[in-house]
Amino acid sequence: MITNKDYLSSIRKCYLFDDIEDEQLTEVIMLLNGRIRKIQKDEFIVRLGDELKSAGLLLKGRIESSFQNESFDQITMHCFGGGYLFGETLVINDTKISPVQVRAVEECTILFIDLKTIYLSEETSPLRLKLAENLIKSLAKKNLILNQKVRILSQKGLRDRIMIYLSTLPKEKDGFITIPFTQTALAEHLGVNRSALSREFGRMQDEGILVIDKNKMRVDF
Repeated sequence: MITNKDYLSSIRKCYLFDDIEDEQLTEVIMLLNGRIRKIQKDEFIVRLGDELKSAGLLLKGRIESSFQNESFDQITMHCFGGGYLFGETLVINDTKISPVQVRAVEECTILFIDLKTIYLSEETSPLRLKLAENLIKSLAKKNLILNQKVRILSQKGLRDRIMIYLSTLPKEKDGFITIPFTQTALAEHLGVNRSALSREFGRMQDEGILVIDKNKMRVDF
């Protein structure tokens, strides 16, 4: 099942499997006690306060991570597609109460894996060493994402938050950037009111700074 072309494409996007050959994947998934689970749309994969014992690799679909602030408002952190690895920090740190929740935005297929088999086993092998190296890279990547989030939220001006956020996303050949959020979720991600975000988008369009085409945007100066 793991050799499914759609799944293979997602696995190849994940840092954990860098420099691991296709023919080694079955062995690696077995080493990680991998098991595949289907998740229905709007189902919570991780709830606030849960203990997460396994990390999850999103093979198909989209998921959204969020938390609650002091006023119990939901703040969307990220929305991700295939290839995203989640929960590894909580698992490695033996976190008993999850500070975030993860929800399926659409029907998903997830590969759950036991990361502790990489670094708690007394057995060493080239595959385990490669997985350990890749896990460090994955955690470093997440750290960069969190730093970007802090930088965005530290901006007082809404327009500054928008511009910095857009600068973190890859541009397509035509200069457009695909936004992985609904406008409501984007407002939560930026820590602002949805109406305020909509008004600012309108002003930026009127000033010729921003071109919006559905879920795509292009910054023009």
